[in-house]
Amino acid sequence: MRTHISLMSSLKSTSTSPRTEFPTHGLLPRADTQAADFVRKHPKYDGRGAVVAILDTGIDPAAKGLQVTSDGKRKVVDFIDCTGSGDVLLGPPQKCSDEKPLELTGVSGRILRLNPSWTNPSGEWRIGSKWFYDIAPNDVKSRVKTERESLFKKHSQHLADYVSSQKQAAKKAGGGDQSDKSSEFEAQVDVLNTLSSSYSDQGPLLDCVVFHDGEQWRAAVDIDETGNLSEAKAMGAYKLTGDVALLSKRHLLYYTLNFYDNGDVLSIVTSVGSHSTHVAGIVAANHPEEPQNNGVAPGAQLLSLMIGDHRVGSMETGVGLTRAAIAIIEHGADLANMSFGEPSSTPNLGQWVQLVRQEVIRRHRCIFVSSAGNEGPALSTVGAPGGSTDSIIGVGAYVGYEQMKADHAMTDVVNDTVFTWCSRGPSLNGARGVDIYAPGSAIASFPAYVRERLHLANGTSMSSPNLCGCLALLISAWKQEIGGTDQRISPFRVKNAIMQTAKDFGDELGAGLIQTEDAWQFLKKHAKRTYEDVEYDTLIMDTEGMQGIYLRNAQDSDVIRHLQIKVSPVFPTDPKVKLENDPDGSHGEQQSQTMFDFEQRVILTTNVPWVRVPEALYVGSAGNSFGAIVDATKLEPGHLHVASIDGYDSNNVDRGPIFSVPVTVTKPYQVDASACIRFNELRFNPTDVVRRFISVPAGATRATIMINSRNNAANASAPAVFYLHCLQLSPQTRFNTYELKKRIQVGHKSYVAGGGLAEQRNRSTMDVIGNATLEVCVAQFWSQLGSHEVDVFVSFNGIVPSSAALSGGQSSAVVINGNSGIMRADFAALVCPEYKISPSVSLDTLRTSLRPTEASISPVGSERDVHPATGVAIYKLVMDYKLTIKANDTQIQLHMPAFDTMIYENWADDFALAIFDVNKRRISAQISYTKPVTISKKGDYLVRVQLRHRSPQDLESLKNMPMM
Repeated sequence: MRTHISLMSSLKSTSTSPRTEFPTHGLLPRADTQAADFVRKHPKYDGRGAVVAILDTGIDPAAKGLQVTSDGKRKVVDFIDCTGSGDVLLGPPQKCSDEKPLELTGVSGRILRLNPSWTNPSGEWRIGSKWFYDIAPNDVKSRVKTERESLFKKHSQHLADYVSSQKQAAKKAGGGDQSDKSSEFEAQVDVLNTLSSSYSDQGPLLDCVVFHDGEQWRAAVDIDETGNLSEAKAMGAYKLTGDVALLSKRHLLYYTLNFYDNGDVLSIVTSVGSHSTHVAGIVAANHPEEPQNNGVAPGAQLLSLMIGDHRVGSMETGVGLTRAAIAIIEHGADLANMSFGEPSSTPNLGQWVQLVRQEVIRRHRCIFVSSAGNEGPALSTVGAPGGSTDSIIGVGAYVGYEQMKADHAMTDVVNDTVFTWCSRGPSLNGARGVDIYAPGSAIASFPAYVRERLHLANGTSMSSPNLCGCLALLISAWKQEIGGTDQRISPFRVKNAIMQTAKDFGDELGAGLIQTEDAWQFLKKHAKRTYEDVEYDTLIMDTEGMQGIYLRNAQDSDVIRHLQIKVSPVFPTDPKVKLENDPDGSHGEQQSQTMFDFEQRVILTTNVPWVRVPEALYVGSAGNSFGAIVDATKLEPGHLHVASIDGYDSNNVDRGPIFSVPVTVTKPYQVDASACIRFNELRFNPTDVVRRFISVPAGATRATIMINSRNNAANASAPAVFYLHCLQLSPQTRFNTYELKKRIQVGHKSYVAGGGLAEQRNRSTMDVIGNATLEVCVAQFWSQLGSHEVDVFVSFNGIVPSSAALSGGQSSAVVINGNSGIMRADFAALVCPEYKISPSVSLDTLRTSLRPTEASISPVGSERDVHPATGVAIYKLVMDYKLTIKANDTQIQLHMPAFDTMIYENWADDFALAIFDVNKRRISAQISYTKPVTISKKGDYLVRVQLRHRSPQDLESLKNMPMM
């Protein structure tokens, strides 16, 4: 999950009397994107008719502004826990006894007294339970734990005081058994002290009663742990009834319900964090009494899809993501916003990514928007899915004047810019990475349980829903004016419109700021142009999936590159085209005819002289390729160079490019024999970002980066926060594998002398690999005023095994033959002489492999887990491994190299494991990312692994997969 949180400080004014008007227009920015003007001009195009899915931590049902739309509809159409962390597995049906017709025994052991007004024609009840802590967000959980512990210790102390008083009373009373009584009292005090010191609280256990009222499933939850449900309301599924209730009255925690698998599963839906509510408020909050607090599209409805799992600290899981994709399709959402993500090693790869691209976006025409990430300012720091997935619109974070005044309380403003921490493109395959920008801060709705109506947050988590709200305005307008409610607009048509009309504000890679009104005019102008629905895939041939030209390393730009680029049209499909939905073949005929008729006569252009392409290209439905020549040999080394190859429809050139191929060159400096390089007198003003690219010498394994602030700026400036971000890219690895990122403070010596407020020198080190380009990025934080000068000094060193010297120092492995009593290991310093070396060797990790003792494949078996591409159940492979621990307090970490530490690029739908002792007690449960676990007692343990995938045949080949 991505978000930056900052508290709003007091507004400063030079006037003796304060202003009486707060800059409310900047609380949730809508002016810079033309959204506010759009709604003023078209008040009924405020999102009405659009449904936006929010894939996040779950919306709070009680949040202000998220109750009704501007036209009086229920704001949230459904609340769904996609993870299953709120599931209650119910026991078999049972009936009350004739003697006690309204009583049942709960799972907790409490007697449950039922409400006589409930309608239950069958007389059958189903019982389950749920631990409160398993479904409470951390804010509530921590408060409840603190309260309960305080109460426990208070009662414990009262008992201890009572026992002590009884001991004193017995001692005064005298008698022949004083010794025994004294020992008994002391034992009681010891027990109370032990209980108090080893306090452990599993939290409230909530009994649940489920029944069918003849029309739908209903349930009651014993939130007070009294067993008294005689006056409780039996809630139905929210989608059908709109029922919402309090799970914790003291803490304003609300919940809704869902039922699955014919009543076998009750789902208690809460939220796992505040993030989703804030995101939803940005998209579509509607405050009738305070319209200045409205979201971008107050008329839109929302679909709350909780993908953050309570069991793994709100992280998303494969199960949650897949079920969310299915829910988007089932509910017919027009748009989806996902302010979640993480670094990935390979763009466009993974089971879920393909599910979203092919089914959610292309077949069911849902416009999918996602945050690009907060991992900048270095290049190629976009995450998955927002910055690395075709068809998903990746959104960066912009900050403008209205945000600076209202959200960030700045005395002086700076130029409109990208937030310093915002991730930057291009993606690892050369694609844009960031498609468009939107405001990346907002003061918006917050959950009731946090006890805060509105909250300020910054991040691409905020820019993505702002853009999504703008798109909801466009969808609302399209449905009411052009397409009707039944005709879904193509996501590619919308993406084309917003990118063609985006406002240029100086982004290095050319992405612009969303302009809602301009995009609407573009959509109207080209409404009858069928080919606006077509997306174009570009592929640099003879590469591993490169979609843009990205020349990053020295060997890439030292020669003139002759490249072949394939352009392929991608046509939106429709569920009706599937054979089972098209008995007479008419829909398939229409699709085939569209492809048969398609042709584009393309004019090719470039915007720089060092990229050359042919003048024209004919593109049919099968696509076509053309040659491009990139001559980066004469470009200035050490700097970023950006270009674009654009293709125009020869019959409609004024429309703008129908496809673009980004060209990014980071031609590096070469390091001489000194193994160091210096960049002097780098001058910074607010928002400035300086990048330098260096070819790391072969054999280098460490880099040292020195930042020295200079004291000769033209005007004395206060100390300023800077970002130092150094990064290398390596094939098939995430961008953060070789990365240094830190905030430093740069200032002048006068400030140090006056109070030591600023550092004059900063030294940092990082791991590097030889023969790969290192970006050294220094940025003055966007809101820091004044001018500063710094010197940057980078040096390299490294020691590698002598076997690696033959391969340029790329291998660092040392192989020891265990059959030899003594082993010799030779090392070499390939970069520069190394002195004062004190080698040491320790063997602290033993790596072994395990094979499964049992393996089975079966359908998952839940109605929630039918794959939309196949129409049949997702399958699960369950494998059991025997793990033997030979010493107490042993730390282990289990690995499934092909599946763990991956979510978005994972081949499987989901990966999870659990460890059990001989008594079948679960020791640990882990999803997606495995972590170290300390096993306290030696002995045998069972490790159970589950993989989910839509193909049982593919799972069959994995039944003997080893675990490390």
